Amino acid sequence: MKRDSMSVESFMNRTLKTGLAASLLVVAALVGPANAQMPPNTVVEGSVETQTDAVIFPSSLDGRVSVRNCVGCLHSTLQLDANTVCILAGQRVTLRDMAVFASGNSGKSLTITYRLRDLVVSRISVLGK
Repeated sequence: MKRDSMSVESFMNRTLKTGLAASLLVVAALVGPANAQMPPNTVVEGSVETQTDAVIFPSSLDGRVSVRNCVGCLHSTLQLDANTVCILAGQRVTLRDMAVFASGNSGKSLTITYRLRDLVVSRISVLGK
């Protein structure tokens, strides 16, 4: 009796392994050609990660934002435009609100995201207040 249960168990293990291997081959066959047809990755945005006290804000969205003491930055001065969004603790705010917050709260992490093709800022964000 014990011998029959081992045979069934062995058969089930082999069947399971064979089925799993066949499934993986099918997935590989389907995914491989799809990945081969995808275009190469292209980086379209860059970012500057700094602190609130290192940023000089312009008075309007047609000005430039500058980052002081930005060692290693390729671009320490970036252009803003009407589409630039300021996000403070998850809420959209005006450029003026962001500048006021930054001037009164030194040492907070601030990220400036910009398009590489024209160095126009798409987003200025501070995660928390």
